[in-house]
Amino acid sequence: MRLFGWILCFASLVPAAVAAEPPQAAQNPPAASNDTDLTVVSFNILVDFGSSEGVPRWPERRELCVQLLKDSHAQLIGLQEPSPGQMKWLGEQLSAYEVVLYRRTPTDKGYPDAALLYQRERFEEKERGHWWLSPTPEKVSTGFGNTLPRLVVWAQLRDKMTDKELIVFNTHFDNTMPSQARMAELCSRQFEKFTPRGLPMLFLGDFNTDQKRGDYARLTSGGWHDAYTAADQASDDGRDDRVATHLGGTRIDHIFYHGENLTPVAWHRLESPDPARLLSDHYPILARFHWK
Repeated sequence: MRLFGWILCFASLVPAAVAAEPPQAAQNPPAASNDTDLTVVSFNILVDFGSSEGVPRWPERRELCVQLLKDSHAQLIGLQEPSPGQMKWLGEQLSAYEVVLYRRTPTDKGYPDAALLYQRERFEEKERGHWWLSPTPEKVSTGFGNTLPRLVVWAQLRDKMTDKELIVFNTHFDNTMPSQARMAELCSRQFEKFTPRGLPMLFLGDFNTDQKRGDYARLTSGGWHDAYTAADQASDDGRDDRVATHLGGTRIDHIFYHGENLTPVAWHRLESPDPARLLSDHYPILARFHWK
């Protein structure tokens, strides 16, 4: 049902010519005390037509999801897996944020499998774009062994407080091997187009990739680092699953960063405001950075 529902969402965007862990009490971190620091959240929200054992249906958890996102005081949010209907509702509830997602036309409902939100009060958008995770990244496509199309959305943003700029990428890698490795390889090549800009970069998402796979090594190469190393529970190199980010028990959701001007000072897995109700089959993760 989950796969079929996504295929229907995808089909509406393509032109006619293109064929667990138990819940825990909420102990989420306080807001950043320094207004020049940067708080970032990544969250696979679980599509509303999907289901996962122990996770309430969307109408029973959506208010909790919004409460958590608002309470995080994040300036940047990467969402993965919302349906167009979920994304429309979330956009209305999170009205302080601008939404960046793929749309075939300015008026269609979009394909929000990866959606990026930034705080309008904090940022001015300079540029946005996307690429498809396939051998033909310039057009809607598959080709890495995945059934559903996957993509990266990005935005270059200017901080209105400091006049500094950064580039933020958000994605949702497929859950089949070897597609993750091929997607990571493609992203490494795509990033080469951005590094000459000399700006700090963030890469958020559900990568369906834990620390024992070769694509994690690629994702943390070429100047990229995992913000998880700032977590109290992290091992020295951060290659561990001490804090699971999905109900399968491993850490597959990540916030990567690139550039000497970004220093992670905290990393947390966020918990549901209601310990009796899970938010998703993934946990939101939060990283806080000092941005020099």
